[in-house]
Amino acid sequence: MSTRKNLQITPSNVTSTGKISYRNGQPVLQFIIGESDMSLIGSSIRLVGHFRVRGNDTDSNSIPGDSTPKNASNIRMSEQLGMFSIIDQLVVKSQSTHQVIEEIKNYNRFMGSYLPTTSSLQDSIGHLSQQALTCPNFTAQTIGVVNIPTGNTTVGISGNAFCIHLPCGLFNGRVPIPLAANSNGGLGGLLVEIHLAPDSNVLFSQNGNTTDMDKCFYELSNVYLTAEAVVPDPSVQMPPASTYEFNSISSYFTTFNSANAIINFNLGLSRVLGVFGNMIPAKMINNVQANGLANSYPQNANDTAADINQIFFLRGGEKFPIEYNIDTIQKDNGSNVVADAQVVQEYMNAIQKFSAISRTSANTKTMAVSDAAAASANIRVDGGSTFGIGVAYDVISGNGVDFRSQNFGINMDCGINTDSPNALYLFVHSKQTLAFSANGIQILK
Repeated sequence: MSTRKNLQITPSNVTSTGKISYRNGQPVLQFIIGESDMSLIGSSIRLVGHFRVRGNDTDSNSIPGDSTPKNASNIRMSEQLGMFSIIDQLVVKSQSTHQVIEEIKNYNRFMGSYLPTTSSLQDSIGHLSQQALTCPNFTAQTIGVVNIPTGNTTVGISGNAFCIHLPCGLFNGRVPIPLAANSNGGLGGLLVEIHLAPDSNVLFSQNGNTTDMDKCFYELSNVYLTAEAVVPDPSVQMPPASTYEFNSISSYFTTFNSANAIINFNLGLSRVLGVFGNMIPAKMINNVQANGLANSYPQNANDTAADINQIFFLRGGEKFPIEYNIDTIQKDNGSNVVADAQVVQEYMNAIQKFSAISRTSANTKTMAVSDAAAASANIRVDGGSTFGIGVAYDVISGNGVDFRSQNFGINMDCGINTDSPNALYLFVHSKQTLAFSANGIQILK
């Protein structure tokens, strides 16, 4: 009879103080889950630790025991993402061969689409506020997370405790992940790397005042990874597996700066299930005066929304899977400030099967076109905009669509009439296969 075992893994590169921050030269957390006969339950993986925002401890403006300098009391972080905002990249490798199995760049932007689409405002103010330090209200999140860290400083624990899952294709699978040697049908252990995001893209000023913002940074302490594994029954001999199928997320980045935005990528993937993405004015990225992780509509230089009037998706230059142009309600009625329902539905369907979404933060406020200008002013309702664009290719069979020899494209007619580069973060959901052999593993995309 198989049994279950709880694992707790500390970072292999942790400092002697146990404190980790991007500012102090520790941008990567590395966790080694060694080769064994166990199988890891991906959905049980959690990143655990304490989080606090700090100023320069040697500065006279710093208050002993406080989290921020006096002159930077207006500091904020994304209330929509909470702790997910600090993860810039998530990389999963084979521990024995160091071959990359899955790499999600701009992970915090990916979670900016995934988290609000699959969780409700009640989740954000309920269990997610305890686990990921989120909150629909930016003032409540600032007071509870940034300005008032909890913990016992006398024993070296300072900050708010967090415990977050790490959604990705490999960890979200229903089949346990084999940790055995490659020749025995396993990955040879796992190497999980978490690349931290820069302080300037996590922390920002609420009112645009950047005084002493350069002295503020976030810090992690007492960090470890916890997970659950299945230990097989030694009396039952199972033949080693030769393949392992899993979903994967691939990330892409581009910018557009015209009324006729044309996006084109060679995906090189054989089983694409869906493509989705979110946007932000490029000037807001890594800018302490603005929330660099906000989602918004395309914007002009004066921070007004550039309405999306028409959009369609291409495969090899042909409209697919929607064989017509999607004309939005803004094309005929520019005063309408609610996102087009079909654009929203296609976007959410690309992230998760639309009929299966039972909890979401998408509503007329978070999908409002007018939120673009509000986001630039750092004033956000119900956690902020959840808008994005996307399309699902296969929500039934799970086999996906072949893009190895056909390019993926998006044509978007929007109201950009000024010099205003907008960034588009694109994520491709596809199915991939791991093939095991004595020589290592091979990833079939």
